Amino acid sequence: MRKIFILLLIIPFCLISQSNNIELLDQWYIEGLPITNDGESVFNDVWGLEIENDKYAIIGSTNGTHILRINDNRLEEIDFVAGKYAGNQAIHRDFHDYNGYLYAVCDENASSLQIMDLSYLPDSVHLVYDSDSLIIRAHNIFIDTANAKLYGCAVATSSGFHALSVYDLSNPVYPELIYNYDEVGHVHDAYVYNDTAFLNCGNDGLRVIKSHSQGFAYEMSSLTVYPDKGYNHSGWISGDKKTYIMCDETPSMKIKVLDVSDLNNISVSSTFSAESYEQALPHNAIFVDNIAYVSYYNDGLQVFDISDPYNPKKIGFYDTYPGSDNLIYRGLWGIYPFNNSNLVLASDRTSGLYLFDFEPPPIIVEDPFYVFPNPASNYIYFYRKHLDLADYKINIYNVLGSKVDELQGFNDYLKIDLSNYSNGIYIMEYISNIELFTTNTKFFVNK
Repeated sequence: MRKIFILLLIIPFCLISQSNNIELLDQWYIEGLPITNDGESVFNDVWGLEIENDKYAIIGSTNGTHILRINDNRLEEIDFVAGKYAGNQAIHRDFHDYNGYLYAVCDENASSLQIMDLSYLPDSVHLVYDSDSLIIRAHNIFIDTANAKLYGCAVATSSGFHALSVYDLSNPVYPELIYNYDEVGHVHDAYVYNDTAFLNCGNDGLRVIKSHSQGFAYEMSSLTVYPDKGYNHSGWISGDKKTYIMCDETPSMKIKVLDVSDLNNISVSSTFSAESYEQALPHNAIFVDNIAYVSYYNDGLQVFDISDPYNPKKIGFYDTYPGSDNLIYRGLWGIYPFNNSNLVLASDRTSGLYLFDFEPPPIIVEDPFYVFPNPASNYIYFYRKHLDLADYKINIYNVLGSKVDELQGFNDYLKIDLSNYSNGIYIMEYISNIELFTTNTKFFVNK
């Protein structure tokens, strides 16, 4: 058993940014847009596109849909499509793309379903469909791209309201209604793959339904009683379709990690939270490569490692909202991490669109202390396997014994920027704030 906690590992370490492993690359904001009745909110959901190796950001506002190109890690607005309704009551817009088209809805006033042709990018987009014949308002949409079906949640039509409506997109610019699903009173959001839809049903919990080829749906499973139950708002499934993370939009309610490998026996594996303050409130989540990207009202982007569904770990955050935590439903609304990229988009209701760089740290499981790579040139990670909350201080000294950095860590991983370091040997001193524990680690900078 190790009795002396002093390590001299030959591996480098990088200075973490104040945002904790997340770097802000750019921010976009436009003045003069209508402000909602809370006195500060303008923007809503965000979506990302990748077309012919070019990346684009989509963000909704009280006026409509803004299309931006990401060029050299900078955000540049290249087009705007006004909503059928535009004004200070336009709180909710939602987006999804399919087969070269962007679909947009709004959940306020006399709105519509809008379809935009993306083939004119990078110069512009063309609005090719703007009609309320199928959808006047909808809270959210999700497209089962494998089966060309659009799922509209909480849909208002000329003939009445439907908890869920499903449309055929075989012809992407001429959607057709397949069926309405009203076996629950409300569907707030959905995640769909291969005709299997996970429905977030507000106070009624989670429903899982299957679309039948004959034009109707049947319930496969449900979860109506679970820990920290509140208003079941949204969720996302893992790539292997075995794990589902679920957000209840209720202050202080934790995010649920569900085992959905057997839809006849859905169970809760664990719960987790930003744990920043008592009323912490998750909104939306996207699950990519065992990493959960979560937008938290008031708390910004929070990133968690879910590779162990029974023990989620926070590995990064960036708070976009400097206002009071007493004002709930403020700040970050949505997120969109690009596949096979470190780029993450986030939309703040007040301050607009953010472009972040987040590189998921390597998974180190065998050694409780590790710094890597070593030698290093641009950055270095410090990894500390904690059994409880991580709370520690890092002091870095050069070979003459002079302190060159002092950092505070709150997560297992700490990324340190080496851009201001000279070549040479450094000593890192780790001091735990929750246990009587100190260790020193040597690392090398070689640019």
